Order: sequence, then structure tokens, then C-alpha cells
Amino acid sequence: MKELIAKFFLIAFDAVMIFIAIAGAYYFRHLLTDYFSIPPPQDIGSYLSMPLIYAVTLIILFYEGIYTKRFDFWQETKRITLSLTISLVLVFALLALQKEALSYSRFVLIASFILMLIMIPTEKRFVKYWLYRIGVWRREALVLGEDPFFEDHVFGNHYLGYVQGDEQTSKTLFIASEHQRAQEIETILDESVKRNQEIIFIPLIKSYDFSDSFIIHIFNARTNLIVLKNKLLSPFNQLLKRVSDYLLSLILLPFIVVVMGCISVLIKREEPKGQVFFKQLRMGRDGKPFVCYKFRTMKHDSDHLLQEYLQNHPAEITNYAIYHKYNNDPRITKIGNFLRKTSLDELPQIFNVLRREMSLIGPRPYMPEEREKIGEKLSLILAVKPGITGLWQVSGRSEVDFMSRVALDAWYVRNWSLWTDFVILVKTAKVVLKREGAL
Repeated sequence: MKELIAKFFLIAFDAVMIFIAIAGAYYFRHLLTDYFSIPPPQDIGSYLSMPLIYAVTLIILFYEGIYTKRFDFWQETKRITLSLTISLVLVFALLALQKEALSYSRFVLIASFILMLIMIPTEKRFVKYWLYRIGVWRREALVLGEDPFFEDHVFGNHYLGYVQGDEQTSKTLFIASEHQRAQEIETILDESVKRNQEIIFIPLIKSYDFSDSFIIHIFNARTNLIVLKNKLLSPFNQLLKRVSDYLLSLILLPFIVVVMGCISVLIKREEPKGQVFFKQLRMGRDGKPFVCYKFRTMKHDSDHLLQEYLQNHPAEITNYAIYHKYNNDPRITKIGNFLRKTSLDELPQIFNVLRREMSLIGPRPYMPEEREKIGEKLSLILAVKPGITGLWQVSGRSEVDFMSRVALDAWYVRNWSLWTDFVILVKTAKVVLKREGAL
């Protein structure tokens, strides 16, 4: 009963968002009347009461499992994006078949779906949190085996809605990867299937993303084969990433140049001596060295300050060995401290992107002397261009130790997608605005 109530609210709030999106797009078209050669549509009622948009959108969302399955926020947002894109195409196609395409403003229809793309994921985040708090969006689950992953990332995640249950009340069974006794698992699965329980496996290998994998069913053998491909290493995807890097860099460049000009003035005002930019040799794709640009964040000729500081604070030497940073570096200027906290010291790397030495998103640009410490994942990480930002920067930033950064970079290379890049960009903006530590 609780799940039916939850589905009702989720569908109802989505319908409300569609209504608001259509109204917003309609009035936005009126605000832009002076920029169009034809007058705006006059009858808002014909748009707000248009059953085609509501029916197509909600049916496609249902088909993509938005109301029948549980996803993490970013995975569900990806499915919503796909659903809305398909819905927009279908709405135009159906209007054309009905010979009514010219009866509706294309601007209003397209703007409506763009607004839905923003509003529906945002609405779901709040609605699911509310439903979780009142106990409606909660599904009791039992874990077979032991894995701290559940406590950290599943139970308590209001968007997923799973909570710890017992054998009598649980509707979902999680099978942890450490539980490897196949015969026992098969017996438990048979019992779970009879009770109509949802069964979720945690794969033993966690360094690969299986969400977009292809499954081959071999009927005679009654078994499945899971197909994985490294998307980032395919020539087409590398071209696609290069083009997206270049276009986005050109779009951002005018704004970035203005910000960089202001930062340069502030750096020179505090530290007149020395260069505005800091140049350092880093490893690019296939280990090819290149000069990486950053804003200078340290005082001029300050090596003696560090030596004196380390003599008085020997614990910092150990800290640097783990995190490759000092907690209280005496060489950093006031403006430099601000730049590091906001990650603005990385802005000059946009020129490395334009020179095709880096990507906007990718693994960290490692120094040549870090080659040995990276270890066996070196060839994988160096198979692609390093990025201005990446997965490790949005996963704890400076609090992540060196080897954890390497593992995150390797995960990114193995599981790349344009959607992953989009999520990292959004999370990077969030991290920068919150000033959660230095890159």
C-alpha cells in the first residue's frame, strides 16, 4: 500500500511540474516577443490542457522505470533526460501526423521540455525526501553477507529508500559480494523468489560500472554473459570528447579571461615579485611531458620558509607522503590560499585544453616523479589526457590520499561516459562554490 501511495505522489508531482513548465515556457515566449517576427500564441489554455504532452511524457517516464524501479539520483536523472528527449520527438511527430504541428509554437514546446529537464529531477529530490521522512518511500531490505558498503551508501540514502529490515518484513534481498557459497545462495534465491522478493546482487568487482553493460543470454547453457567495453579508449568517443572539450572551452573562454585578468591584478598587488603563472612539468597522454599552467599561489623565493617550517613540524613530512600536500604551507600567499580553496588557481589550464594537452575532465595531471608511486595503473591512466577537474576532485578532494586518487582516476578511465563528465562538471561547480578544500 505504501508503494502505491508513493507512486501516486511521484506521478502527481511530475504532472504538476509539466503544467508549470508549459506555463513558464508560454510566458517566457511572451517576454521575448520583440525578438520574434511572428506574434506569440494567445491561448494558454490550449497548451496547459494539451493531453498529448502529459500522456507521452508520463508514459515514457513509466517505460524507463522511473515509477517502477529505484535509482540513485544521477542515474535516474540520466533516464529522465533520455525520456524527455524521446517525449519531445514523439510529441512533434504525433502533431505532424495529426497535421497540427503549425497550430502550436515550437518555441513553447521545446522550452517546456527544457524546463521539465530542470524541474522534474529537482522536484523528485525533494518529494522523495519528504516521502522518506513520512515513511512512505521506505522499502525494508535484508543483507546476505557483510559489506560496509550498505551502511555507507544504501541504507539511509533517502533517494533509494532502502532501510534495514528482517526476514519476515523485508521485500528486498541484498547479496553481498563476500558471500560466495553458491549452493546456499541458490537455495536462498529460490525461497526469495517464492516470496516475491526483489533480489539485488553486489558484484565482487567494484572497479567497473555495469549499469550500461550488455547482457548476452545463452539459452542452451541457461546462463548470462556480461559484456563490458572501455568507451573512453574507442576512437569515436575520443573524438567526441575532444570536440566537446574544444567547444565548451571556447564558450567559457571569454568569461574565464575576464576572471583571470582580475586574479592576475590581485596576485601582483600582493606579491609584485615573481610571475603571475606557475609552470610545472606534468605527464600527458602516453606519458608525454607538457608544461601545465596554474596561477602562482606561493610567495617569491620561499623555499627557505618551507625548510624552516618542516624542521619545526616534522609531522608534515609524513602528511605530504600520504596526501602530497602540507596542512599549513607557509609559502602560500593570502590570495593563493583563496585561489586554492576555490580551485581558481586551475583556470589557466584552459589553455592546456585549447592546446590539446589536457581535457576539461579527466585523471589528475601527475608529475613525472610520481610515475613509480602510481604503480600498475600507470598505463591505464596515461592512456587518456589528464583533466582540469576529475572524479577525485569531487570525491573528497585534498582529503583523499594519493593511492585513492589513483584508484578514482583508474575508475574514471574504465567507466567513462559523456554523462559521467556532465555529473563531474556539476559536482565541480558545487565543490568550488562550497570551497571544500584545495585541489
